[in-house]
Order: sequence, then structure tokens, then C-alpha cells
Amino acid sequence: MEFTTSGMGIDMSNNNTMEYHKAIDFIFQMIKDGKLIIGSKIPSERYISETLGIGRNSTREAISILRGMGLIESIHGSGNYIAKDSGHTIWQIVSVMLALGSISMKDILEFRRVMAGTVVEFVFRHGLSNEEKDHLEEILAEMETASGKQFVMLDQKFHITLIQATKNQLFITVMEAISEVYQQSVSNVIEESDKETMMKFFLIHRNIFNSIVEENEDACLKYIKEHYDLAESRL
Repeated sequence: MEFTTSGMGIDMSNNNTMEYHKAIDFIFQMIKDGKLIIGSKIPSERYISETLGIGRNSTREAISILRGMGLIESIHGSGNYIAKDSGHTIWQIVSVMLALGSISMKDILEFRRVMAGTVVEFVFRHGLSNEEKDHLEEILAEMETASGKQFVMLDQKFHITLIQATKNQLFITVMEAISEVYQQSVSNVIEESDKETMMKFFLIHRNIFNSIVEENEDACLKYIKEHYDLAESRL
């Protein structure tokens, strides 16, 4: 496979640009141009260095930075590839920001609550397939008698199914990552809930599903609010 720099818009005359930035821009531009997709092998360090007229160490540093961001994964003896799990990268970034105090758990909760309403809007726009409805029914059937870790797992599966039903890949990627962070924070709350609270959680999920099937968006949004009110009241 041949790679060229023509039409890539890289300003090679800017001496103030650090060399490894040029290599990062080069790879980003190839992704934007569709020359690299998920799972694609990126050009070799030697090719990038010679094409851009920069040192191999600078190219190596650029690849290391992109690997640290989760954009690139290295396979020993094979080379470097565009990573397949971009959602995990977002999860890592949000988790680190939370650990460093750049964002708070309150920020996560507020974001998740607001975006849950957007998920509902997308779901009502596209509707649920029969397969998605059957899957949600199966989850609810298990949830009714579940407790502890099993209930937490089913709760996550329920919301992930709705997120995937939005049919928007960017939204799915971001929301699944945020949901993972959120779930880790509230899992203990749900696990340690008494039977009465657990039943409240179940009935809310049942009402969310029923209102979607009945095409009652206002009711669905009301139950979504009840869900997060209950979860956050237990924190």
C-alpha cells in the first residue's frame, strides 16, 4: 500500500512546529482522508520519517503518544494499527480526569442524566426493532428477581441496549464510555439496596420500556428522571 502527502494540507514550512507534531498531523490527516480506518496498519516509522523529513525518534515519539491516547495499538512483530476500541480510550480519559479532580462525580451524574433524555429522543425517532424489544423483555424478566451484582449487570445491559438503538455510532461510542464510568460509581448503591428499593428500580425500568412500546415519550422521560433521582438519592 502506498501513502502520499499530496493534498494532506501539512505545512512543512513551519519551523516552529515540533517534529513529532508533524507526524501526528500526518497520521490524523490520513484518517480524515479515509486512507486509514479502524484496524488499518499505519505506515512504518521509516516511511513517515522520510516522507516528512524528520528524525526517526520524532516519529517514534508521535506513535508513542498516539498509543498512550489509545488511538494506536502495537502488535509485536507486525506493526502499529489504528485501534478498534475507541470507546475504551474515552473511558480511560474520563476516569483519569475524575481521579485527578478535573471533573467531579456530580459532573458525570449531570451529564449522564441529561444525555439519557437524548437517548430517549433518538429511540423514539428510530423506534425499537422486534429483536431489541425481545432483548429488553428478556433483561426485564431476569431483572425482576435479580439482586446484587446480577441486577447491576442487567441494569447496564438495559441502558446499553437503548443507547445502541439510537443508531448513531458517535453517540453510542461516547455514551457507552460515560455509562461505564457512571455504572462503576453507582454499582455499590444498587448492590446494597434493600428489596423494596430494588423493586422500585425494576418497576422504573419496566415503565421506561412500556412507555417506549406505547410511544409515550413524555411518560418515558418522566420515568428516566425517576431513575436518576432514585439512584442519586442513594449516593
